[in-house]
Amino acid sequence: MIMTSRPNIQRITLTALLAALIYVLTRYLQIPIPATQGYVHLGDAGITFAAFAFGPWVALLSGGLGTALADLGSGYAQWALFSLVVHGAQGGAMGWLTRKKITAPSAILSIIAGVVIVVGGYFLAGILLVGVAKAVTEILPNALQAVSGGIIGAPLYFAVLRAYPLLARYKTQE
Repeated sequence: MIMTSRPNIQRITLTALLAALIYVLTRYLQIPIPATQGYVHLGDAGITFAAFAFGPWVALLSGGLGTALADLGSGYAQWALFSLVVHGAQGGAMGWLTRKKITAPSAILSIIAGVVIVVGGYFLAGILLVGVAKAVTEILPNALQAVSGGIIGAPLYFAVLRAYPLLARYKTQE
């Protein structure tokens, strides 16, 4: 079957810009965690914003790509594939849960789902890469990172929406 529709250049550009923003928030705003030899970052705030503002597909792609590229550039290449999957799933799930209308309950549920995906995903990845004992020590930092991303990203979305009400129209294009 031949595709007759043209790619949405605006959506592709938006996704690329958000992936770059999430890369910067992940790569250059790192807080090292000596106990785990890893880091926490603010990329989750960008993923939350992307999910709330632009829906599941943009958040899935930009969240996964931005964090995976940051791992590659930070010396954590072994984590890049896991970041692609985990943060992509986080963005996709958060965007899907808030795809119609964002209410306080749907925003909270979305953030909780994001936390569960990040903590669970990195726990499983940690078991494979560093073993169970070290993976357990990463649970709290990963949870704090995902929760703080929701606490920062959700109000940021509502502030931008209040300042620029036309932001709401981008989500309806999913």
